[in-house]
Amino acid sequence: MTLWLVGMMGSGKTTSGKLAASRLGVSFRDTDEVVAERMGCSVAQLWGTLGEATFRDMEKVALSYLADSEGIVATGGGVVLDEDNRRILSESQRVVWLETSPKVLEMRLDSTKDRPGLVSSEIGTFEFLSELLDQRLPLYAKVASHRISTDSIDAGAVAKEIETIWKA
Repeated sequence: MTLWLVGMMGSGKTTSGKLAASRLGVSFRDTDEVVAERMGCSVAQLWGTLGEATFRDMEKVALSYLADSEGIVATGGGVVLDEDNRRILSESQRVVWLETSPKVLEMRLDSTKDRPGLVSSEIGTFEFLSELLDQRLPLYAKVASHRISTDSIDAGAVAKEIETIWKA
């Protein structure tokens, strides 16, 4: 069984997903890490050199590759932008949306220097994140079978909720 984590950059998918997977004794994968491994460079380098479209194509390949895996998979924040990706996610019974407000995302990402899109944005971080979230919110809602609000809880508490969903 695969349990997918979706949500915005900074929502805690990787941190809480790794923690939950470790405590459950299951594997953890991250689509961004799969893309980076296959391309031999960081996501930021890939994005900067070959552009967002190439990254999204590679992300789609990574998602398809991980669809038959066992364990917890953290996806990139924009994975829901692609219709085929949404179909793969929707076919799963366990897609957990880590819901996070733009204000909390801004605080978490304040010192970030390697998030594609965020570092190249010409508008403020809060405005950038608000616009992205407005665009993606209905798509996250469409694929999610579960939601966890991460605004007022730490990664350990998020991981505990993920574990509960895994065991259900």
